[in-house]
Amino acid sequence: MNRHVRIALTLFISASILVFLVLQRLERAKGMNEIAAAPELQMAYIGMGLIAVMLVAGLSLIGVALVRTRKKPGSDG
Repeated sequence: MNRHVRIALTLFISASILVFLVLQRLERAKGMNEIAAAPELQMAYIGMGLIAVMLVAGLSLIGVALVRTRKKPGSDG
């Protein structure tokens, strides 16, 4: 398996786990009053940002892996 694909899969798995952690934060914030929920919501927003960054990085690594595998057979020549 290509190194880029392995790194991308690791990022996707980590992002999936982080989704569940963010959902737990949001559930916890739902039961709190407004002042106490503000830090929980802030951490959830940071988590969502990290998820987006990890998914974009994973997709770009998949793209790099696809481009490199397509270039390999043609570069023998």
